[in-house]
Amino acid sequence: MDSPVVKTIETKPANTIDVISEKSQTKSRIKILDGFRAIAIISVMLFHFFSRYATPFNHVSLYPYKDKYNFFAYGNVGVEFFFMISGFVIFFTLEKTLNFLTFWKKRIIRLFPSMLVATLITFLVFRIFDDTLIFPDSHRIANILTRLTFIKPIIFNHFFHLRADLNYINGSYWSLWPEIQFYFFASALYYINKKNFFRNFSISAIFLICVDYVLKRIDTDHIFNSHLPLGLSKFYEIFIGQYFNLISFLPLFSAGICFYLLYKHKTLNEKSALSIKLPLAFFLIYIIYTATTFQVDILYFIVFSLFFCFIYFPEKLLILNNKLIVKIGVASYFLYLIHENIGILIINKLGGFFTPFGMAFTISVMLFLILISIIYSETIEKKLSAYLKKHLIP
Repeated sequence: MDSPVVKTIETKPANTIDVISEKSQTKSRIKILDGFRAIAIISVMLFHFFSRYATPFNHVSLYPYKDKYNFFAYGNVGVEFFFMISGFVIFFTLEKTLNFLTFWKKRIIRLFPSMLVATLITFLVFRIFDDTLIFPDSHRIANILTRLTFIKPIIFNHFFHLRADLNYINGSYWSLWPEIQFYFFASALYYINKKNFFRNFSISAIFLICVDYVLKRIDTDHIFNSHLPLGLSKFYEIFIGQYFNLISFLPLFSAGICFYLLYKHKTLNEKSALSIKLPLAFFLIYIIYTATTFQVDILYFIVFSLFFCFIYFPEKLLILNNKLIVKIGVASYFLYLIHENIGILIINKLGGFFTPFGMAFTISVMLFLILISIIYSETIEKKLSAYLKKHLIP
């Protein structure tokens, strides 16, 4: 998602983070936040290129090196890192956007063009080069059309009773649907009552998370010594667990919103109220408590620590101000959209020629995709975004 922007000031407190000045000198991106994006996308790429398509994650290995370099089984936590960053950014964007319609115009301008480009590239690459059909869904025109709506394909299958099930043209695209749901949830609450947005949001989020926790465990954990009626249990499992699944990721988005408020108050040299700290504590504890393994708990702790350092000790994260790291972060959305299936296809087709150097070859594939994404971001995405904003947003 977009990085928030902050006004450039001549005298900054010692703990104010460095920024990248734009030409106008009136707005700037937060470098460290882009650094976070770089960490998130690299961890996701490592997961996809070394672990996701080997056993036990996949029934058959698509890597020529099998599971030899399966060291990144928890790299998918990078997606959850993205969700927290998104919570941070969206609250900032809401505060700087006049109304609901303008907010959604900004989101569409940000998301749709790159999704269209990445989807068409993926489709063409697989139609031309994937003769063994390692990803059959990347060959289907119907999957292009549904993907451009950002809606989860299974919803189309259910409501339109389609004979041939639709699916994602690229596996990574699943995370865009929770994002879209979060945008609707947050923007609706914000523009209904801007003044009390955080109060209303945090109360709603905590209530929904608690209800979801109880309903998902009432049968297995015998909560209240009762059971849900079978019909209600099935309805909830399908419509909330599978179709409209925002609640599963709401603690992550919500923590990001809380971190934004801490950052805002710290920047303004204001003390953050308990009304912010207590919800944040709830969300962080819930995320840790519901983690699947101890290793994931450790990774969550690292992510939380990065946010706290970002807010209170930014000088500890100066390495994330590196120009290359920032460029990767800026290009991370497009990189996220194109890397998975195309990267695996390259590794599957060519990796066998470099078997003794499997890890080095795969790292080179990562670097190639990073380079393509940076070029796209700097030469196409920025110009297209500026053009669309100029013509669509007053």
